[in-house]
Amino acid sequence: MIFNTLLKATCAMFLVSATAFAQSESDSLSLGAPLNLPKIGEAYLSEKFGDWSLQCIRTEGGNDPCKMIQLLLNDQGQPMSEVSFFRIPADKGAVAGANIIVPLETLLTTPMVVAFAEGTRKQYPYTFCNEVGCVARIGLTESEIDLMKKGAVAQITVVHISRPNQPITFDMSLKGFTKAYGRTSVFGG
Repeated sequence: MIFNTLLKATCAMFLVSATAFAQSESDSLSLGAPLNLPKIGEAYLSEKFGDWSLQCIRTEGGNDPCKMIQLLLNDQGQPMSEVSFFRIPADKGAVAGANIIVPLETLLTTPMVVAFAEGTRKQYPYTFCNEVGCVARIGLTESEIDLMKKGAVAQITVVHISRPNQPITFDMSLKGFTKAYGRTSVFGG
């Protein structure tokens, strides 16, 4: 009888202390803080693959469309160009598109030249200029994409308005190109 009373008292004391302990523990538990996620429609950097970043637009459904981007620097570390690639439905020969932004004061009458690999060069006209720079919007074939997947560096050549006889060539690293391209969304489909 004394044993039963002692057991009941011990159990009651344990339950009271466990409840008190749980309440004090719950007061010290963190519920976390919400992350500063981009708002719907805002761009954010999702992943990095070598020298390429995946820039996505946050959507309500969570299936965020992404393009791959790279900021190209000159020998002094100054920005020379921003390049973005995106995939498109392959119905007109092109399987991808790119926007290549170069600085203002680029000589627009001389087309931009892109060398995808040794001996593979193409020229492209500028589409427009705005406060950020001048943009060439280019289409890319499957074979050009394949060259970049296999290559290490592509080159972009532009001409500055103050030196029309001295083209400026800068490198576009292809490190991480294949992985980034594989994660790029198809636009316009």
